[in-house]
Amino acid sequence: MHTVAYLMKRKPGMTKEEFLNLYEEHRDVMVSNARGLVSYTQHPIRKPEETGDTYTTNEYDEYDALSIYTYESPEDSEFSNHLTAISNDSARFIDFESMISLPLNKIQVK
Repeated sequence: MHTVAYLMKRKPGMTKEEFLNLYEEHRDVMVSNARGLVSYTQHPIRKPEETGDTYTTNEYDEYDALSIYTYESPEDSEFSNHLTAISNDSARFIDFESMISLPLNKIQVK
């Protein structure tokens, strides 16, 4: 398995609502086109609450979402990232210059 997370901001000039609509539409593009996609979760970032968000800082306030992708292999991830359908759709709403990519290992605790 190969898992990668992306912390992303919307493109400059785009509203949060526009971003979230395009982000939601991106699900279908990924499911229809990505090779070897085992799981894909979207995590729109919300405002922290006083209870339950103890260690939240404002360091990443400008970010809009975190996506976590798990592929069958690194090759499937690489192949999918270069597909025109996926890259063109992503370019509609993601500010790639500020995106943070995090390669992950998954350790199931419970």
